[in-house]
Formats: sequence, structure tokens, C-alpha cells
Amino acid sequence: MTRVNAGIDKVLSVLAAVATVLMMLHVVAHALLRFFLNSPLYGTNEIVAYWYLPAIALLGIPAAHLQNEHITVTLVTERMGRIYKNILGLFVGAVCILVSVGFAFFGFEEAMEKMEMGATAGVTDIVTWPIYFLVPITFVLLALLHAFDMYVIARTGDPDLDPITGEAIEDELVEGRTL
Repeated sequence: MTRVNAGIDKVLSVLAAVATVLMMLHVVAHALLRFFLNSPLYGTNEIVAYWYLPAIALLGIPAAHLQNEHITVTLVTERMGRIYKNILGLFVGAVCILVSVGFAFFGFEEAMEKMEMGATAGVTDIVTWPIYFLVPITFVLLALLHAFDMYVIARTGDPDLDPITGEAIEDELVEGRTL
């Protein structure tokens, strides 16, 4: 993992952790206030459903990619030579970029619609439209990460090599990598 990837991973992980802790504190405060004072926090369910959970889930997608935590099936690729693995890696990267750009495009259209209508969380007046912009941001970032992976494969022929120096990347995340 390069320094840029490690930095992006750290930022995404910190943001997801902050959202998780805030959600936990919010829900606990809601439950305690409801139980002891019979006065729950207004809109807790909507805030959790429309703000915290989408943020955690969407931030986790590129973070999982950076940490190589997506599910992989190596039944076919473990029998391939390096050249065929690289060709397949470039093809899969191109498909992933196209899908990510598609999600980003349609997610942006949806976010713009929600912004124009001033979307709220159902029955409450809690504003929800800004979180819809996290979808295109996430998938543009994911497309860029796939493009960088393709660059590494094309430049070095090995996804575990640094594209600039050509040296093996010493990282605990690379040791368990199967490509």
C-alpha cells in the first residue's frame, strides 16, 4: 500500500469510526433519556437510518478495497500465469471503473433530485438530502482507486510493487494478499 493509499485508508477509517461512535452515543443517550426521563431524543431512528448507517456503509466500500478485504475467489486465478493474471486484473479494473462511474453518475442525479425537493426523513422534518451526495463521492473515489490499481499493474506487472520505485511494498496488508 502506497502512502497515498494508506492516508486515504486512514481518513476513511477515522471517519467511519467517528460515525460509529457518534451513532452509539446517540442511541445510548436516546435509550437512557427515554427510560429514565421518559423524554427520548427527537428523530433518533431517522438520524441513525438516514445519516449514520449510510455513512458507515459507504465509507467502508473504498476502505475495504484499500485493505483488500473484499471477497475474492481464486479458484481460477491461482492457476494462471502472471501475464494472464495481469490481463484479467486490467479487465476487472476497467469493469469496476465503469460500474463505479455509473453508480456515481446515477447517485449524483438522485442527490440533486433530493436536494431540489429538500428531502426529509419521512414524517419528521430532519433534513436528509446532504447524505445522498456521499454516494457519488464514494464511487468516484472507488473508480480512482481502481484506476490506480490498473496503473500499478500496467507499470510494474505486479500489484504488490510500488509503481514509482518498483520495489516490493513491505506492508502487513500485502503479505496476505492473493492475486
